[in-house]
Amino acid sequence: MFEELDRIFNRMPGRLFEVAGSVDGSQCDCAPTRWYGYSVMVGPDGRPVVREFGNMKPGHAGSRSIQVDTIVDEKKNEVKMVAEIPGVEKKDINIVLEDKGVAISATRGQIKYHANVPLQHSVNRDTIKASYRNGILEIVFGVEDKPKGKTVRVD
Repeated sequence: MFEELDRIFNRMPGRLFEVAGSVDGSQCDCAPTRWYGYSVMVGPDGRPVVREFGNMKPGHAGSRSIQVDTIVDEKKNEVKMVAEIPGVEKKDINIVLEDKGVAISATRGQIKYHANVPLQHSVNRDTIKASYRNGILEIVFGVEDKPKGKTVRVD
């Protein structure tokens, strides 16, 4: 396991954490932080599982993944997606509800954010609501009570 970690870390760039700065290269507190890393967990079979995480993969300057959490509230019969998109304005965000998921994207200057989030439940497309405040995007769907389909009468 440790040999695999050494191999992964040796491939990583020298700077793992980068703070976006102003045009002249100085750092400012207002810019979003770019981060990238690995997590190591023990899988169900007892073997180590190495996963990448973060919003900036090395070599992908200007494109960032959006961190999205999906929460199912059975009492309210809804699905909520919470996405962190720092440094953008509401008008910069684009949400597309697709057949099997939700595509979220935003562009602010030369920085592009993106995420494709699969839907695990049948949602009512007429109930979708989205709000954005302080870098947090919330998308709420009502879950369909009845499965999609058509009852066929036998003659």
